Amino acid sequence: MPIRDEILARMYVMLTLLVLVPAAVGLQVIRVGLLDLDQLEEAGDRQTAAVAEIPAMRGSISDRFGRTLAVNTARFDIAVDPGIEGFASEAEKLYASLGRVTGSSAAQYRRAVSRKAGSRYVLLERGLTTADVSKLHRSTPGLILEDRHRRTYNYGSLASHVLGHVDADLRGLAGVEQQYNGYLTGVAGRSDMQRDRLGRIRPAADGAVVLPDHGSTVVTTIDLVLQTILEEELAKGMERARANWGTAIAIDPETGAILAMANLPTYDSNRPGAFPTPSRRNHAITDQVEPGSTFKLITAVAALENGTIGKEDTVDTGPGWAVLHGRTLRDTHAYGRIPFREVIAVSSNIGSARVAEMGTKADFYRTARAFGFGMSTGVDLPGEEAGLLRRIHEWSGSSLSALSRGYEVQATPLQILTAYAALANGGRLMRPHVVREIRDVRGETVWRAEPDSIRRVMSRKTARRLLPAFEEVVTDGTAKKAAIPGVRVAGKTGTAWKVIDGSYTSSRSRATFVGFFPAEAPRVVMLVMMDEPRLSIYGGEVAAPVFAEAGRRWLPTLMGDDEPAPAVAVDTVSVPALTGAPLSVAERRLLAAGLETAGLDPEDGSVVSAQRIEAGKRARLWTRVRVDTADDAAPAAMPDLRGWTVRDAAYWLSERGVGVRVSGSGLVRGQTPQAGAPIPTTAVLSAGD
Repeated sequence: MPIRDEILARMYVMLTLLVLVPAAVGLQVIRVGLLDLDQLEEAGDRQTAAVAEIPAMRGSISDRFGRTLAVNTARFDIAVDPGIEGFASEAEKLYASLGRVTGSSAAQYRRAVSRKAGSRYVLLERGLTTADVSKLHRSTPGLILEDRHRRTYNYGSLASHVLGHVDADLRGLAGVEQQYNGYLTGVAGRSDMQRDRLGRIRPAADGAVVLPDHGSTVVTTIDLVLQTILEEELAKGMERARANWGTAIAIDPETGAILAMANLPTYDSNRPGAFPTPSRRNHAITDQVEPGSTFKLITAVAALENGTIGKEDTVDTGPGWAVLHGRTLRDTHAYGRIPFREVIAVSSNIGSARVAEMGTKADFYRTARAFGFGMSTGVDLPGEEAGLLRRIHEWSGSSLSALSRGYEVQATPLQILTAYAALANGGRLMRPHVVREIRDVRGETVWRAEPDSIRRVMSRKTARRLLPAFEEVVTDGTAKKAAIPGVRVAGKTGTAWKVIDGSYTSSRSRATFVGFFPAEAPRVVMLVMMDEPRLSIYGGEVAAPVFAEAGRRWLPTLMGDDEPAPAVAVDTVSVPALTGAPLSVAERRLLAAGLETAGLDPEDGSVVSAQRIEAGKRARLWTRVRVDTADDAAPAAMPDLRGWTVRDAAYWLSERGVGVRVSGSGLVRGQTPQAGAPIPTTAVLSAGD
């Protein structure tokens, strides 16, 4: 082909391509614009669409009378966008108002913004309250308020082992918070948002909003007043006995409702990470211990229910010692031949062993199993242990004798308590529980706990026949210090040696008292247990006084308005010092002293500025003490903390960012710096009884 024709041919091909390519592009544009328009719009919407979660408010936890124990409180992080038009002209007003709220200087916030020149987000403060935010210069352009929820336990460490605590995402990690997390959490809502080409998110003009379903309110069986008193008395008893740890539990024998549950050492649910792991241990349900002589209830019930012995039949306990199955048993005294009821009253080990061996292993095992030993109680708290009751084929020749006095069996303190609750209510084993009901956000009850009788473990006749013997324990036996003036009390002491390196040691023990009152119509059953008390190994010496003092202070609360209180001497108490204390601390101190609180709101951020009854004066039990309050924005000076409990003083200081060093325990006797000095960064407290 001539060169000229070849060049023309190539030119025609190129011209054809130049015409066809734009035509193809045009056809594709038409196709996309007409045929794929809907699909492309949907794809674009998907790329720009976003969803913002609207968090559900976690439900609150209250005591049986509706007093709030745990609640979500609003906290705000304060940030600014310095690039917003108009920010510079209003910034100084914002810095000044923020400084007045926090006590920091305006220059500090000015420097924070200047250090991040060009940034569209600068965080200035965290965790401000609603009251704090209301005092800010809110009209500042570029001001960013970020809502953060915080779980607040109004009474600090009070009932912490019952309530538990939550993690940073408000998920329950212990106690009621964990057990009822599903009810408390609620369901988050959502809001449709739109993302622009720079990645900024803003509400969609026609987006849907689904409101959150907020968490339910959990109403516990705990009584705030009774819980406060029990914790105070357990703390006093622990310090007096110099024990490693202690637990005290009280239950309504008719319903199984737990009225109070205290453990020492304890922790503050607001700051669980600040306390060692042992402090967060709920000994009432997690510790498996040998019950010691408190288990003699099982020996007595097995004997009477199976006709082995009568209450007035005599038992030969000998000269105070006996050898059974190659083991020497000893009593504290030589009782000789005594009635069976007296075997219980004086807690004779020899008598209990002889009575148990009059019956059969099967009868004893069946009775212990019926009382729930070796099984969990089913309490609605996480972490409960089942204890240990070995099957008969695993017993040795001496096992029945050991079991008769509470050895070779392991039980939690709560299991021991429910056994005595069965004696108190006439023979029914009740399932214990700490939650009374659940209410939705409208306040309507959606679930209520009903008394759950697991089984009958003894006849009413047997319970009536045993009652005088357990009353005699308090009137003439091993628990005289459990007596409450004017009230009939029944119960049982227990001392159990601990196993150290595979053998029992007489240098370490657990001391227990479990009892109930009024014995003729029991309203409460209470157990007090201490680990390795140094004052005395006996439950009648270290645990019984805690029971008696707590019970005495409980009486006015336990008796209804239409029910006269027992005829006890009118008591007066010393009014505690309240001035300068937050309302939550003031309320707790009044309740612990046995005084009424005159309607204080512990969620109020105020402090007591004056009290109507002077500190130190005597007042009748349950006198209503009125106080005046003032805002607590920025305390200028240290208050006089002398006479406060270490717990209250440490709480007051830590809430203000003051580090605390403590020597001793009990009540604050000295402080550094002294009252009137400026609020320090670190304070030293000395304490003692």
